[in-house]
Amino acid sequence: MKKQVVWIGVATMGLALAAEAAVVILPNGNRVEGSEVRARPNGDIVLTTPQGQRTFPRGQYQRAEADKPATYDRAGSLVSQGQFDQAISLLKQIVSEYQYLTWDNNARIALARVYLSQKKPAEAVNVFEELFEADPAYRNDDQVAWAYRSALVDAEQFDKLDQDLEQVIATGSREQAARAQIMRGDAKMKRGLVEQAVMDYLRSAILFESETSVHPEALLKSAQGLEQLRDPRAKELYRKLVETYPQSPQAQQARGKL
Repeated sequence: MKKQVVWIGVATMGLALAAEAAVVILPNGNRVEGSEVRARPNGDIVLTTPQGQRTFPRGQYQRAEADKPATYDRAGSLVSQGQFDQAISLLKQIVSEYQYLTWDNNARIALARVYLSQKKPAEAVNVFEELFEADPAYRNDDQVAWAYRSALVDAEQFDKLDQDLEQVIATGSREQAARAQIMRGDAKMKRGLVEQAVMDYLRSAILFESETSVHPEALLKSAQGLEQLRDPRAKELYRKLVETYPQSPQAQQARGKL
């Protein structure tokens, strides 16, 4: 089941996957459809239409979409079978063969997720950064951006992470700022800085109590950190978590501490 979930996560993270088509989306949102689409190495798109071939120079279209490659679903099947090396090879092939045709970026997202599932965060970071270079809009996609930040934590690339989280805290929504504070704590916990990590978790738990989508996690991690420090306030936070969010997964973990 876990392997299957990995591929479902791949398919749903980021922008919607392209429908089977040969389409060029113009800057004004209009669609130009054809029977075949290909990309030149410089990013120009050549679309075959009933009226003949049309060329769209790079920078004069939003995106181009090709038919979904059969190898994409094949890669998903390989992941579900645990054949990760073969899946990775197919996804790299899609990235190469479908450059500028949407599926290169879909394959990059899938590839990063497979690397994460295989505990290869540094490889995932590299793929995410290639994705951002290919299409900077993905930096503003929450699922992609937070998966990237999580990979930075696991890869212990803390300088990049700290810079990114500072930007989120300064300019993001309250929910994003709360998540960023928690991830700051995760990074410090990874470095063995337990007291500093607890301070970040507590900031999220206290200052962002209204952000109920992330508050249970902040409470749990605050309590766990305090427990490591043998601080009796840990039990108070475990109790608050259970009483305030009784149906949350975090509350299930906290009940065993009471």
